[in-house]
Amino acid sequence: MLPASFTEPKDFEWGHFKNAKGADIRYGSLKAEGESKGTLVILQGFRENIEKYFELVREMHDKGFDVYLMDWRGQGGSERYIKANPQKAHSEGYDENLETLDQFMTTIVDTSGTKGGSAPAKPLIMMAHSMGAHLGLRYLHDHEGVFDSAVLSAPMMDIVTGGLPRPLARQMAKFAKAGNYLEKYIPGGADWNDAADKFDGNQVTHDPDRFEAAKQVLRDKPELQIGDPTYGWVYHAFSSVDILNDEAYLSAIKTPVLMGIAGQDKVVDRPAQERACGILPNCEKIDVPGARHELWMERDDLRKMWTDKVESFLDKRLKAQGPAPKKPNSPGKPRPPSP
Repeated sequence: MLPASFTEPKDFEWGHFKNAKGADIRYGSLKAEGESKGTLVILQGFRENIEKYFELVREMHDKGFDVYLMDWRGQGGSERYIKANPQKAHSEGYDENLETLDQFMTTIVDTSGTKGGSAPAKPLIMMAHSMGAHLGLRYLHDHEGVFDSAVLSAPMMDIVTGGLPRPLARQMAKFAKAGNYLEKYIPGGADWNDAADKFDGNQVTHDPDRFEAAKQVLRDKPELQIGDPTYGWVYHAFSSVDILNDEAYLSAIKTPVLMGIAGQDKVVDRPAQERACGILPNCEKIDVPGARHELWMERDDLRKMWTDKVESFLDKRLKAQGPAPKKPNSPGKPRPPSP
């Protein structure tokens, strides 16, 4: 049984669209009652789904925001890459993700501030986690002026590869591409397994209730289940990491950013986050020393350290509201991945 905060909010609306490659993409939205303060677009992390963010959706809706979410291709309720095994967390390149996000922003997200769409445009704010924050930063680079600001939790500036040295992990991914086996699971990879996904020893949260709620979503909706990454996911993740971490690339992202860094993060690289925030022209950092990777899913005391700072940042941005956000405008094809 799901806690009330993780159930679908009243008046939540679901939708689907086809991206440029013809893949079915699922999205959802919840409009504020009356005129909203602004529009939040939540970009989820690797292997996540819209349902996992219902607690956050409720909180932001209660604060007077319109909220939009989208399942990336390959996860959640969007079309998977490998029909023979849809559980494989795969990728065919981050360009598709960025193009799909632009299509979502251009054709689906409404920033008018009212259900009828007649009021002046309100601030458009990105709220992104981990891989979603990585893609969000790349979108901010390619589409300056669309978002007023961005709240990034534990952005995936680089990947932690555990006991395997990062250079070796990179080389293995390149060998997989050369050998044409990118669709294979990485060593030890498997489909999602309820019994194996235990709270004890997990790397994402100290909160057993939120951890269990996220698992219950997958039990209730088996179609949302997703396993470990393929070599293809790893290959394209490293390729995009190389693009994003270029100093000139980061320096060109002018959008105000709040970056949350989890002190006990063993999923993404914290030094890379520190470096990135130091290069970004308008980045404010909040350290949550005792937190694991998922700041939004953490224990209440740790989560409050993060949410208090987010609320302060949003209040400041609303007071500093400038011109209406630009309509998304595709700048051309993104830079190709490194070989």
